[in-house]
Amino acid sequence: MLRTILKFTLLTGVLIALPVSSWAASIARAQFTSDVIEREPIDSLGPIIPVQYGGIQKVYFYTDLRDMAGDQVLHRWTLEGDVMAEIPFNIGGDRWRVWSSKRLLPGFDGVWTVEIVQNGTVIGSHSFSYLDE
Repeated sequence: MLRTILKFTLLTGVLIALPVSSWAASIARAQFTSDVIEREPIDSLGPIIPVQYGGIQKVYFYTDLRDMAGDQVLHRWTLEGDVMAEIPFNIGGDRWRVWSSKRLLPGFDGVWTVEIVQNGTVIGSHSFSYLDE
């Protein structure tokens, strides 16, 4: 019994000594939307976005980040694996909402992916298909 208590005490001490950012940082929300108003997405776009002719379509990627203050996060937009844009954000607080956008034209059809990269490490990704029907 005494050994069990000592092991538990030692393990608890090790867990308390770990930096908070190593286990608490998270992506609370991440989604594609047609616009962001007052720091909130207005809708959630599905996994398929049809090409609209006659204009430029703008798609936003919104992320609500937690416990990443002081880090840098970027949105890496790729089309079929080719990097199309990288947008960096400096995280200034424990809850930080960021978004980036891409203007889609006919001819940009295919699978789009946005990777969420924290200090050089991919911590999440979301994709949609831009289809020319």
